[in-house]
Amino acid sequence: MEVTKVDGRLVRAQKTYDEIHSKLLKSAVELFNNSPLQPEKITVTEIAKHAGVSTATAYNHFPENKLDIYGSLFQEGFKDVVTDFEIFMKSDPISEEAIKTFLNVIAMKCVELGDAIRFAWFQVRDIQSTGKWIQNEPYDVLYNLCKNHKNVDPRELANEIFQMFNGITFLWLRYDENYPVWSKYTDEWYLDNIKKIFDKAIKILK
Repeated sequence: MEVTKVDGRLVRAQKTYDEIHSKLLKSAVELFNNSPLQPEKITVTEIAKHAGVSTATAYNHFPENKLDIYGSLFQEGFKDVVTDFEIFMKSDPISEEAIKTFLNVIAMKCVELGDAIRFAWFQVRDIQSTGKWIQNEPYDVLYNLCKNHKNVDPRELANEIFQMFNGITFLWLRYDENYPVWSKYTDEWYLDNIKKIFDKAIKILK
């Protein structure tokens, strides 16, 4: 039996790359949420400086400037969502609880990223055009979960939930404490309304 040798240098190099990548993304999130700079003035250079990483190294990770940063925020964020959700699924929950938890885990990740995900979201078309969008669409995961719900058509259920989730998320993304129309869409409002989506969808479809 042939044993494949692992190149330790490649493993260490990849580990170093991943650690720096995570450090830069953490720096970006911190700046977008707590910097006195306007969002458009938060550059790769500023993010590198805040992270204690050279600008050249930062551009090696984000060669297409902030679109790479925004794309990485979505990719890493959804990767975390999948990891947390897979841990929950080991408890073998009923379909209803699985769907509710999936939505809640996504919403909590959005709240955790805060303004960083807000700024990224409004660049979503450009991110998609560069191929830096998330690898697995949340809708696909949702639809597969809805297949296990026997009382309604899974496609209709997934569509109804997805539309409501996107609508509520859009309102939260527009939150602005200085503008009366948008000031009520706080993190608390967002998480509370996400919890109600499944029951509302079932009521509509029945």
